Amino acid sequence: MDLAVILVITAIIGLGVVIGFWWGRGTHSRMVSKAIPDVYVQGLNYLLSERQDEAVEVFLEALRQHPESVDILLALGRQFRRRGELERALRVHQYLLEQPALTLELRQSVLFEIARDYLKAGILDRAESILKELLESQPDHGEGLATLAELYELGGEWASSITIRKRLLQEGKSEQRSIIAMLYGELAEQSLKKGDRKQAREYLDAARKQAPDDARALVLTGQMAFEAEHWQVALKQWQKLLDREVDSAILLVLESFLRAAQQLGAEGQNYKSGLQEHCRSTLAVKLLAQALLAVDGLTVATAFLQQVLLRQPNLRVFQILLHMDLAAPEPALFDAIAAAVRDWQSEPELFQCQFCGYQSSQYYWHCPGCRQWGTFSGEHRL
Repeated sequence: MDLAVILVITAIIGLGVVIGFWWGRGTHSRMVSKAIPDVYVQGLNYLLSERQDEAVEVFLEALRQHPESVDILLALGRQFRRRGELERALRVHQYLLEQPALTLELRQSVLFEIARDYLKAGILDRAESILKELLESQPDHGEGLATLAELYELGGEWASSITIRKRLLQEGKSEQRSIIAMLYGELAEQSLKKGDRKQAREYLDAARKQAPDDARALVLTGQMAFEAEHWQVALKQWQKLLDREVDSAILLVLESFLRAAQQLGAEGQNYKSGLQEHCRSTLAVKLLAQALLAVDGLTVATAFLQQVLLRQPNLRVFQILLHMDLAAPEPALFDAIAAAVRDWQSEPELFQCQFCGYQSSQYYWHCPGCRQWGTFSGEHRL
């Protein structure tokens, strides 16, 4: 649907609310106000003609004539923001804020919209000050708290975001626990980069208190054990990721997993077989094959790929096998087929956000597209 049409529909809905308000004001008022005011018809015509600036002027004039039409302007501003027309969105919302007759509730709604405008524009300090002003008068404003947390996360202020999200948790938002755990994971990674393992362990302990089976905490705890050459401890942490039906976080530590299993000899084979059973998506098969190549060599890696192909023939997996430099049979026909498959333009094997569809060759705990936490997956089954 064209974005201009969305604006029109939004305006029509808001207009219906206003007309309904007028219609219910009494018999005399109904007789006088049965017709839609010309100012709204004119504004809708401008929107249909994609003359957005003129439409804004008309709707602002409508607000002067009909103060009860605030909701229409709020909706109009939101749609401008969604379209990326931030100057128009700010103009509409700031004009609303200047209205002396605004109730406290409406003023808070307008302040929140202005903060969202600045956040979308990347003016984080202005958005932060407005959100703090809003939260001073309404400390339990859920959307305001969530937006302030999002703002801090954009700036990499993980500790500040944790503080805000704990307030949301106190308001009964239980889904915040998993997000807070992943934020502690950000702090733990920062500490590890600085070489402060003690602080990292404290952050990981805090993460587990929020979400005992947090995937990020399992990954990092296992990595710390691996670096200390505590092979079994590392594998036991990572095994918990394999115990879940779907969890792409294991793909971040495949090579380390195999090296730890290699150190344990026969005992490590049980861990390896579980890993191969878990890796069923195209991306997982590719990454595991690369890890097997690095740790166990070409023969083991190609044997794994052949097992996958025997279980379920798949051109993508065959292409991965060919890229392992597997020697092809000599007949010219098979050479040609092998070359065609090798050059076949398939879609790349990518991680994908299950919330907004954002794709990347890199795994993110915090989606760069929709800014949701813990939504990335590589589990697109063969």
